[in-house]
Order: sequence, then structure tokens, then C-alpha cells
Amino acid sequence: METREASPAHFLIKIDSFSLLQKHGIQKLETMEFKSGEYKWRLVIYPNGHGTGKDDKAADYVSVYLAITNTTALPSNWEVNATYSICVFNHVSDKYCYSLGRARRFHALNQEWGFNKFISKKDLTDPSNGYIVDDKCVFGAEVFVNENKAVAECMFLKSVDKELPYKREFKISNFSTLKEEWSSEKFTFGGHEWFIKAYPNGREEQTGRSLSIYLIPVFPVNSASSKRVRLCFTIRIKDQSNDHKHHQWTLSDYWFSASKREGYGWPSFIWLSCLNDPKKGFIVKDCCIIEIELALQATSSS
Repeated sequence: METREASPAHFLIKIDSFSLLQKHGIQKLETMEFKSGEYKWRLVIYPNGHGTGKDDKAADYVSVYLAITNTTALPSNWEVNATYSICVFNHVSDKYCYSLGRARRFHALNQEWGFNKFISKKDLTDPSNGYIVDDKCVFGAEVFVNENKAVAECMFLKSVDKELPYKREFKISNFSTLKEEWSSEKFTFGGHEWFIKAYPNGREEQTGRSLSIYLIPVFPVNSASSKRVRLCFTIRIKDQSNDHKHHQWTLSDYWFSASKREGYGWPSFIWLSCLNDPKKGFIVKDCCIIEIELALQATSSS
């Protein structure tokens, strides 16, 4: 409990003849509805406690709960996050005693939150304490709704086999005639489209020095920016000679996302001097063969 002079921001109930609740056997008192954060609420007061078990001595206390109402007007999967405090007025000190604010999630399976031991009946009814004067007492509530929606992510994990489950090969004819860049045809893997983009003469600071190569995802224009795919992949340039000493790079894991569509690759994948060396077998009859292997590790979406 904390003591404040200010009255609660959202609701007050004054109960006359509080002793008559017990006398008439009223075990549950529901207040009128009040509004906060575009939702409707009410206090639920149990004068003789509302315990969850036989031995928790809740019968020695007054229980007070906050309940969300009018939920039939909400969507079927509704949930409301709110921070609330419940208070009782002290007539002697002319101040309110508040419960410390609690943040709770209200939803279809739990539409009430509160305190089964809000205040003991002994303390409440003791005239010297000032909570009940002339058989009158006052309860109140503050409810602050968190309208911000948490970012939710649904992640599907997949086991990665020792042998990568998908392999695709692309033959680039007339390699020497390529200008600034080359793009493969699109292929589908893991429920998404992909393509390989290569810069035969290098890109940016690697221009004239190395072959640059990248794996690019193709996300639909209207896809959520939070959509992500995690891959393990290998890109290689095949040695077409008898030695089959392929040149390759492997990335063990990388998250591709719709918010970052440029993909991932290697600006200096292979030195041009090595690529064009006829003894290496990477280019034969002006043909270069690029191969990619991929394994899907996880997908995620909000």
C-alpha cells in the first residue's frame, strides 16, 4: 500500500451501511461500469473474501478485483494489457491507501485481476483506523491501458542435415562478354524465391580485382518487413578440369529479411587472375559454372 491525497483517476464507489452486506449475506458486490482506455471496467468486491483454497485465510480479508466488461464487442482473440491500482479511503487522514500498480493481461480466459487479501476485515472495521466511519467506506480504482502492441514473432525451426538438401547449378556462357553484372534465373527454396547475382569484373572497391557474387532473396513487395528466413548456404565456382578443385565460400547461418532485400555475398569471391587462369579450369570454352547449395534453418514472421 501507498498513501496519496489524490483521489483515483477513474472510479470511486461509496458504500453506505457497509455492515449490512454481511448481515444480508451479500458475498459479491459488482459496481457500475466505468471507462478507461476505450474499454469498460468494474470493481468486484467480496466483503467476506474470495479465496482460491480452504487454508489461505481469505475469509479474514476483503477481496477486491478489477474486471473488464462488455467483452462481446471485442474481437474473438482480444487481449488488453493494463496497469491498475485499487484504493480505499481513510476518513481520519483524509487520504487514499493505494495498492501498488500491477501490470496484467486481460483476455477471454482471465477477465478479472485483483487482490484476494486486499485489506483485512479487522483493519477495515476497526474505527480507530478510519476506513469505515458512520458505516460508510469508499473504494476506488485507476486503470491505465497500454495501447502499444508488442512485436510478436512466430519462428519455425528446422533441423539441418549433414548433406545440404538443395543444390542448383547455373552455366554462364560467353562469360567474357558479360558487362557489369549477371543474374541467374529465379529458383524456389524454402517457400521463397531466390537468385544469384554476380559482378564479373568486381563491385565497388573490388572493381577490376575480384569476382563479386551474392545470393538475393525475392520477397513480395507487400510482404511484412518482419518476415525472415535463416539459411546455411555454399556458393562455388566449379573446376571443369579433371582435378575438380572447386572454389567456394560457405556461410553457416544468415538471416535474410524482407526489410533488407539486398541479400548476402562476397565482394572478393575469387581473384580475377585466378578465375581467368586457364590452368585452373574455372572458365572453359568461355563458360563458367556456378553452383549453390542451401539448407533451411528457420523461418520467422510476425
